[in-house]
Amino acid sequence: MKRKISYKNCLILSESFQLSQSSSWIPRYRLTRQDKEFHYNSASSHHDRLDLVFPTESEADEFALQDAMSRIGTA
Repeated sequence: MKRKISYKNCLILSESFQLSQSSSWIPRYRLTRQDKEFHYNSASSHHDRLDLVFPTESEADEFALQDAMSRIGTA
């Protein structure tokens, strides 16, 4: 389940993934910043949390979104 939210002039898209069908989910998000004219920059960045895994895609996606918001809040 891919989710996207807008947060503090950024667009966050959760893209959690599995290495195989029977493995746990790894949190990943893509972050795209908005410019002064409120257009999203085409250069986005991916962030993986390889140190954490979750049993479901929705749990991994939720963590990814929270991690992204936390990272944006400290930038």
